[in-house]
Amino acid sequence: MNKGLQTRSRGFFKQKPILRLVVALVALFSLVQLFSKYPHATLLNNTPQATVGKVMMVYGNNPVYERAIETHKEHCRRLGYPLFILRREVLDGVWNKLAYLTSLIVQELEKPEDERLEWLYWIDSDTILMNPNMRLETFLPPPHLANVHILLSRDWNGMNAGVFPIRVHPWSIELLSAAIGYPYTNPEKTLAWAEQTAMVKLLAEHEYFAQSAVYVPLRWFNAYMRSPDGESLNTDSDEYLQVHPGDLLVHFPGTPAENFNNTLSPYLAIAEQHRSEWERPLEKTGYAKETARFWRKYGVKHGFELPSVPHVQEISHASQA
Repeated sequence: MNKGLQTRSRGFFKQKPILRLVVALVALFSLVQLFSKYPHATLLNNTPQATVGKVMMVYGNNPVYERAIETHKEHCRRLGYPLFILRREVLDGVWNKLAYLTSLIVQELEKPEDERLEWLYWIDSDTILMNPNMRLETFLPPPHLANVHILLSRDWNGMNAGVFPIRVHPWSIELLSAAIGYPYTNPEKTLAWAEQTAMVKLLAEHEYFAQSAVYVPLRWFNAYMRSPDGESLNTDSDEYLQVHPGDLLVHFPGTPAENFNNTLSPYLAIAEQHRSEWERPLEKTGYAKETARFWRKYGVKHGFELPSVPHVQEISHASQA
């Protein structure tokens, strides 16, 4: 675009906040309609009605990506999670992520309440599922914390949105819609990490969003790689960020394209070997107690009454069923 025209265009939108909002809303409605025509989830077994689903996107025919996706499919086969995969780029790059999530939440909310998924886990395609015995419900807030709608994690750069669960709820549509529209409604602001920065800014600028977002330990569902061969911890990185045996998955953010195959291959080999030390049952990981303790402290801090039956006990029983 001509630089002068671009400057005038940005100035015009800056002076017309209502118009910017209308443009963003029209664009969002169009996106939801477009994504609603996309195929629904892959159902990988015949287990009873699931309450949690997984959402991913991957383009092209890179065999390493496909191997990584297969580890997630194995998790879904074992535990009965529907898997939604976007395989066609509709928008520019990472903005597909929020638009696809929005469309899926809208579709779920259209269903009768007893037929809906309750949570969707967004999972970037540069992840490998390391423990297919780990239930996604393990990390979710207990039922009495119904005000919590999204769980996020941080690294040295701040929030990392590579993996996060979000509740099927109108609040989630509002957050995702606001993030998608952020470049239009705030054209003067720089989004260094695109949709991730938009979400960070919304949480910082609006208490309505911030009060329903909770930061949890990164290792719960967004752990990073350890040593290059995956066999030991990396002494040059913080241990609390690195994947450990029994953890749900390993994420490889920022891996250069030319190193992608070599970086992921050792971890894919471990996952495909189904080693017992990595595929631990919940009760042998420490997460049952850790998550229960975390949510108990959160509830007390925010004045929520504790339930009579511990949430972690319900998850443990489900994992043994």
